[in-house]
Amino acid sequence: MNAKIIISSICILLAICLAFYFYAEWQKQRFDAALPTPPPDETLTPQSGDESLPAAQDTGGHWHGDEWHADDTHLAQDDWEPSTGRPHEAIKPAGLDALDADDPVAKAWAKLDYIADNPFAWGGNADPRTAGLIAQLMPPPVELAPEDSPEDNSEELIELLYHLAMLRDPRAIETFVAYHCESPIGGAFFTDTLVALGPPVVPYLIPYLDEALEAKTYASRGLLSSLNTLTEIGHRRWADLDGVTEHIILPRLEQMLAEGFLSPGGEDRVQWAIDALKR
Repeated sequence: MNAKIIISSICILLAICLAFYFYAEWQKQRFDAALPTPPPDETLTPQSGDESLPAAQDTGGHWHGDEWHADDTHLAQDDWEPSTGRPHEAIKPAGLDALDADDPVAKAWAKLDYIADNPFAWGGNADPRTAGLIAQLMPPPVELAPEDSPEDNSEELIELLYHLAMLRDPRAIETFVAYHCESPIGGAFFTDTLVALGPPVVPYLIPYLDEALEAKTYASRGLLSSLNTLTEIGHRRWADLDGVTEHIILPRLEQMLAEGFLSPGGEDRVQWAIDALKR
């Protein structure tokens, strides 16, 4: 075959391959651009200049429509405390108090208590708008009214949750966990928001593992919702959790498998979480 024909054929083939490559990259960029932007994974920073949020005030308040109404409710960073106590409800093992302080299990529980009591240790904003938004959202609805009925306020709740997420305030964790694990409003939005808030979320989720172990059932919204979030945070923030993953979370998941009360699908899901956390 003529050498010129071979070279020409190779050049044409390369041109076709390059055309396909750039077309695929263009399509990928279009697809990525169409995706919603999740909260940042690691660093929680103020979203200053976001016109979708009401302006910060010196006092607390509530957001209604496009207006921010100030009131006397104010949550300060130095007087934060959980309203339900859920961060301290994880069931501690018998004999924990007798362990030496340097024992890995004792250190893991001490770390979990520290995380629960110091949610700002990993960043975040003590935003004065947080209290007003939480007051409008809590407690979460047990069930939603039929769509388009006069009582249907699901869109308003979702909008409030979105604004609360944009504040990046760790004091809102309890609210997001309550909606994520105990309300009919669900979605990847909650997992993305909680994973972005990081280690301070973990003390709120471990009790759902305890509840599943106590009830001997996997069919729990709290367990199903918390499992993915715990796995994501435990895998990404292993070092920050400093023993909590291997000495508190993993033993609970392994106990679920050992006790044999999980359905086949539940076993697969829990085994997936264990494998992800051990990587």
